[in-house]
Amino acid sequence: MTRRQVIANAVAALLLAAALAGFCTLVLGSLDRPVDWSRAWAYRESLWRGWTMTLGISVAALMGSVVFGLAFLMGQRSRLPVVRWACRGFLEFVRDTPLLVHLLFGYFVIFAPLLSRPLAGFGWDDKMLIGIVLLSLFAGAYLGEILRGGVESIPATQWDAARAVGFSPLQVYRYVIFPQALRRVLPAIAGLFVSLIKDSSLLNVIGVSEYFYNTKNFISRSYAGLEGYLPLAFGYLVLTLPVAWLAHWLERRFRDET
Repeated sequence: MTRRQVIANAVAALLLAAALAGFCTLVLGSLDRPVDWSRAWAYRESLWRGWTMTLGISVAALMGSVVFGLAFLMGQRSRLPVVRWACRGFLEFVRDTPLLVHLLFGYFVIFAPLLSRPLAGFGWDDKMLIGIVLLSLFAGAYLGEILRGGVESIPATQWDAARAVGFSPLQVYRYVIFPQALRRVLPAIAGLFVSLIKDSSLLNVIGVSEYFYNTKNFISRSYAGLEGYLPLAFGYLVLTLPVAWLAHWLERRFRDET
């Protein structure tokens, strides 16, 4: 790095630090009362339970979206026209309607009768389980389209070469198609997973006591503002940043292998 680049980086860092300090000063100066973190500390157990709930929902929904995404991918590539049309129609319905509509309609219209039969012995909350399923279906529809685009971008010669050496259809996908397709769609998949973690906050509309729900209750009961929103933002950053960093690491690894 040249001396000019070092100076330019130092100036840019100082300007960014000054802008951040000015923004923080503006925000803190606009408050009509001093910040009191003791109220957030008093609700720490509720906030922690909500954060761990969001963590569990996010992990379960991510795994479920992968299962549904692969199912939708294979359904769209099925040799049966009825299966292809059914998957195509369902995906278009899911992608063209908001997630909030799916949560409200799926919970109050479709799954509401199931609430009278709790899953005894498993420790699952019906609302949380239904929310995970709906989130998985919604994200799985997008993931299926992303994977389909990646798979169909692979040249036909790759398919022919894999079949020529005697690979079964499963081996063609496992050893030839998926490794190449994932390299091409990894940024889109990472963005989808980050959005899924953030969209888990919408489960509060069906009464799931996740992080946003508990933070909202804390703010309404204690009349806190900054003391609630800052931990809320930080909590979601803790969940989403590892996904983004993992995606960047995989991108660099795949790029080094080529």
